[in-house]
Amino acid sequence: MEKIRLRDIADALGLSVATVSNVLNGKDSKVSPATRIRVLEAVEGSGYLPERAEVLLGRNPSRMVGLVVNDHPEYSGHPLEDPYNARFISFLQRAAVGHGLELLVKTARTWEEAAQFASMWNMTGLVVSGFCDADYVSLRQEMKIPLAACDAFSREAGFSSVTVQDRKGGRLAGEHLKSLGHSRVTCITTNMICDDFERIQGIRDAGLQTDLFMISGDRTVMREQFRQHDFSHVTAVFCVSDRQAMELLCILHERGIRVPEDLSVIGFDGIEAGIWAVPPLTTIAQDLEAKAETAIASLFEDPASHLIDVELTVRRSTGYAKTIL
Repeated sequence: MEKIRLRDIADALGLSVATVSNVLNGKDSKVSPATRIRVLEAVEGSGYLPERAEVLLGRNPSRMVGLVVNDHPEYSGHPLEDPYNARFISFLQRAAVGHGLELLVKTARTWEEAAQFASMWNMTGLVVSGFCDADYVSLRQEMKIPLAACDAFSREAGFSSVTVQDRKGGRLAGEHLKSLGHSRVTCITTNMICDDFERIQGIRDAGLQTDLFMISGDRTVMREQFRQHDFSHVTAVFCVSDRQAMELLCILHERGIRVPEDLSVIGFDGIEAGIWAVPPLTTIAQDLEAKAETAIASLFEDPASHLIDVELTVRRSTGYAKTIL
């Protein structure tokens, strides 16, 4: 079979050789996320192998580590454009460089895709984010390289997990709302498993009554659900992510519901965009820099479970509870 060249891939995609090369070498700050994904998928499907990878393949591992982000349907095909994921990738890239490594990023919907990605590049280790426990276990069984699972809840041995103190974060959110006189809260989530479940349990730990509002991950459907939902029986809303909370703030403004005078809103994650929400979003902030550094460092240590702390960041989207007549 004829060897695949970099130019062959560039021509097939209608891109310059320089653009394709920059993506493969991590110099892609001026490349759109969509183009980056196209390049990585084309490279993976073509069987192309960089010259330096040809040299390294075999007995010697490369100095490359990978990140695979679950292309969950709620991202509508654009998980790397999500503010939380984008910021985490930025910190992960910085952490990798600090360890003398290069970071390659891929989105995938199955653990098999993640395993193939790691194998293709003969990686030193792999960080995986957003998958289910069973996927992490399957990856561990399939791969022989170190694995760090972000937001994993599995008790299986053999890989490192890096998990946020989700339940503590929910409790901090609940205690904050309780201190403002709130007693009944609507909790918004797309599911009741893993981190979302733990965050809502934390709200309940604070002694608040909770109503569960299950929403779609599809942004268009989510916004319509927010338009139709009756919030008149509660004084506060807890969203398990800032992304959901910021969508809610927009719809509440559209509906003429004042925040926080009529309804307090609190999110979770601490994404930077929350500062510019209207009003600025109160949130439970993750230390994404520590999360990224821990994930990379764990690839070179014995498998262990790591907990990342959270803290309450109070802004103007929460206030004293109004009286419900």
